[in-house]
Parts: sequence; structure tokens; C-alpha cells
Amino acid sequence: MIIIIVIALIVLGALGFNIKDIINSEKVQTNLHYAWDLAIMVWDNFLAGPVIWIWNNIIIGLIWNNISKIMTLGSQS
Repeated sequence: MIIIIVIALIVLGALGFNIKDIINSEKVQTNLHYAWDLAIMVWDNFLAGPVIWIWNNIIIGLIWNNISKIMTLGSQS
């Protein structure tokens, strides 16, 4: 993926596009700010609850606790 991005940047530079000027333009900054606000809204309203529940109950609750028990049992023998 990184190689594709680097190649795309090289091609855009060869075609005369200045990425820094494009990213710093007011319209692009407004669009990026809007996209960031939208991503935060989606995280806060839809994703945070389920992701935190999965993290606490599945990742920590099942996997991590079982790994701790296995490590404890392994060190006792």
C-alpha cells in the first residue's frame, strides 16, 4: 500500500501537481475538517460502544485472562 502511495505521489509530481499546495488549500482543508468531524461523529454515536464492549468482554475478558492463566500455570510447573 505504501509503495502505491509513493508511486502515485511521484506520478502526480511528474504531472506538475504540487501536493503540498493542494493539501494546504482552503477548500481541501474545509473538506478534510468536515470528514474528520464526520468520522468523530460516527465513532462517538455508532462504533465506540460496540468496539469498547468487544475489547472489554472478548479481548480482555476471554483472551487476555486465559493467556494470564496459562502463563501462571506454566510458571508453576
